[in-house]
Amino acid sequence: MAREYKTSFKAYAAWNYEKEIEDLNEASEKGWQLIKGGCFSTRFVKEPGVRYRYQLDYRRIEDMGRYIETFQEQGWEYVNSTFNGWHYFRKLYDPALPEEAYEIFTDRESMKEMNGCWARLALGIGIILALFAVFYAVRMISRPNLPTLLYVLVFAIECVVLLRGCAIMRSESASRSRRGSSTFLAIFFAVIILGAAAGVTLFSMRPHFTTSPQAASIDQPFEDERQMSFEIRYPDSYYFDLEMESAEPMTFRIVNEDGAPVYEVSQAKFSEESIRLRLPAGQYQICLSCSTGFRMNCEFE
Repeated sequence: MAREYKTSFKAYAAWNYEKEIEDLNEASEKGWQLIKGGCFSTRFVKEPGVRYRYQLDYRRIEDMGRYIETFQEQGWEYVNSTFNGWHYFRKLYDPALPEEAYEIFTDRESMKEMNGCWARLALGIGIILALFAVFYAVRMISRPNLPTLLYVLVFAIECVVLLRGCAIMRSESASRSRRGSSTFLAIFFAVIILGAAAGVTLFSMRPHFTTSPQAASIDQPFEDERQMSFEIRYPDSYYFDLEMESAEPMTFRIVNEDGAPVYEVSQAKFSEESIRLRLPAGQYQICLSCSTGFRMNCEFE
């Protein structure tokens, strides 16, 4: 008879690991036994004739063989480990034994050490995320736009959640089994993934180009000669650096698809960086008017 398998897609926060243990124990009671634990999916096999109690440990292991052997000596069977340092163990359930027999840590110091390992990692990652959030916040102040705002929010949310988890893991009195749920965590990851993807997509949709027409001299003056066409795909703030020089005043214009100027400057010599334009979606053109030789450079993003 073919064995029956199933995969459960649930995500648990590290500070909520006791909730994962409860779910594994409940699945075992219903006949579903763990064969592979994971960060976002868990694999079970149908074995209704046995019942286990599960426990998790978090730490980086140098001697995996000795580590597993230590737990085996205490009656724990090793199931598997995840790439990020979580290890799954189980023990056959005997209702005659006290609940203390199914605790993987028999003293407070061992539990504190395990929690401290994850808390230190979370603190380091949280600090890095905070630095990214500050970096993009500074960019947002100097050049506010939608992609940068999304990056600030994503990194800030990740940082706050991780640091909160770090505080919970360091708290000796906190009950982690009820701190949040798999639904909350799924929503959290969805917000992070969608926010980051939206930021990357919006950034890639922005026009990025440089146009540098120049002429030592011209045969006859020209007016509103098109130099560049570009598309704005969503309304936002856009920025460009402009430098131009001519013996006589020359005119630089950005016009919309109706020919109306959205930016215009007329000078013989002009140089400015980070010129901000609030533009709606549509087609735009860069046009020049000049009567003598000129040099112009425009970098747009």
